[in-house]
Amino acid sequence: YNPTYKNETKTIEPHLIAPPQDSRRHVSSCGESVLGDFYDRPIRLSVVGYLRPELPFEGLEKLIAAIKQDIIDTEKLCDGEGEVTLREKAWVASDEDVS
Repeated sequence: YNPTYKNETKTIEPHLIAPPQDSRRHVSSCGESVLGDFYDRPIRLSVVGYLRPELPFEGLEKLIAAIKQDIIDTEKLCDGEGEVTLREKAWVASDEDVS
């Protein structure tokens, strides 16, 4: 669901973020991750928290600013040492078959 673009169907739009020390970080103008092609490869998506409600934005600049803040907030959430966060980090880094 995306009220900015008047979508009515609920979807998940994950933003893939490389760890801060990863060489793929800080290569775009706003310090976002730039990842290689991962089509036809399994990925692990872990939902560990709630960032903000879906709200309409007044213009592209405000949407971009919100996404950049989402990245900062996500990194803070994932840097935590709580039981849930540590369990999710271990699962994402594991070799468990996800196919």
